[in-house]
This record gives sequence, C-alpha cells and structure tokens, in this order.
Amino acid sequence: MADLTTTYLGLKLSHPVIAGAGPLAKRLDGAQRLADAGAAAIVLHSLFEEQIRHESRELDHYLNQGTGTFAEAAEYFPDLGHYNVGPEGYLKHVSAVKKGVKVPVIASLNGVSTAGWVDHA
Repeated sequence: MADLTTTYLGLKLSHPVIAGAGPLAKRLDGAQRLADAGAAAIVLHSLFEEQIRHESRELDHYLNQGTGTFAEAAEYFPDLGHYNVGPEGYLKHVSAVKKGVKVPVIASLNGVSTAGWVDHA
C-alpha cells in the first residue's frame, strides 16, 4: 500500500483527507464521527471578530437600557457568569474536541480589523 503521509500547517497527517469546517464539527459527537470515519484532521468553524464585537455591544445596550430612568433598575442586572460574550465558548469547544478525538484539530479565527485577530488570539 502506498504511503500517503503528508504535512499540513506543520502537522504530520496519516493521509491528506481532512474534514473542513462544517456543521458536523460544531458538536463533539459530530467531530468524533468525523475522526472515526477516517479524517486525518478536523477544521472547526471560525470564530469571527465581528461576532464577538456585536455580542459585546448588544449585551452592553441591554444592561444599560432604562438605568437612567429608574434608580432601582441597577438591582436587576443579570449575573454575567451566564453570558457567553467573547471567545470563551469557542475555546471550550476547541478544548473538548481536542480531548475527544485522536486527530489534529485546527481552530479558525476570522478577524476584520488590522489587529483584531491578534487581540482575540
């Protein structure tokens, strides 16, 4: 049998077939199915800089809405521990997939500003 070993992004792979970013890798069980089916590596969906910025602005808007009108409104602020604004959820997913499969996992960060991807990385 032919040796199909190759490298991709500095990773040594048993063959050149990798699973590109898609809906199966958005969940751990889907990523495990991809690895079990023979994918040499798995590329996860992208984390977008504009998504992080939008979520942060939206949360700020709703937390401050009405606070200038009613003094007691500050008592109703939600517990921020329950909000997933920023890269934390994505990082947890990357970590879970890396622990759950035996093939390389490639995360993706998509930035739109000059230094945005560096800040979020």
